[in-house]
Amino acid sequence: MEFIHVAYSVTVPIYLLLLWLGKERVRRYSRNAIAVANLLLIGHAIFLIRQMIGFYYLVKEFGQLPPAVDRPLDPASIRLLLLMVLPFFALIGWVRRNVFFCLIMLFLLYHNQPLHTWNTFDLSLKIPFYLSLFCFVYALLWLLKKLPFQSR
Repeated sequence: MEFIHVAYSVTVPIYLLLLWLGKERVRRYSRNAIAVANLLLIGHAIFLIRQMIGFYYLVKEFGQLPPAVDRPLDPASIRLLLLMVLPFFALIGWVRRNVFFCLIMLFLLYHNQPLHTWNTFDLSLKIPFYLSLFCFVYALLWLLKKLPFQSR
């Protein structure tokens, strides 16, 4: 699930360009693809939550729990918290297809993990995995009649 943010950061700008510059039929498919990509970010959020829980247990195992300090959260912690919470709002239909939500998520992903930190190891396996996951979620939304063009 760690590759989802890379695939999202690469494909969603293309979908947004097609949404603004494409013909009506292309816009409809782009809006559907954006909705599916936003739902796939939930997998990345679960991945981040699992990493934080594992980090907590690791620190607890070494007995190095920091004392509770009265200090505000730093910006990196706030961004990480937003990356763990905001994708779950994609379960709401109007948020899932909202372009402004996509731009917020793109900003957070690019700002939290710049291009030079992306893990591109084993792309030959990650790309087909993402495509099959994308097709699965698209088909699931289509069957549930939750795609943007079906909810009018």
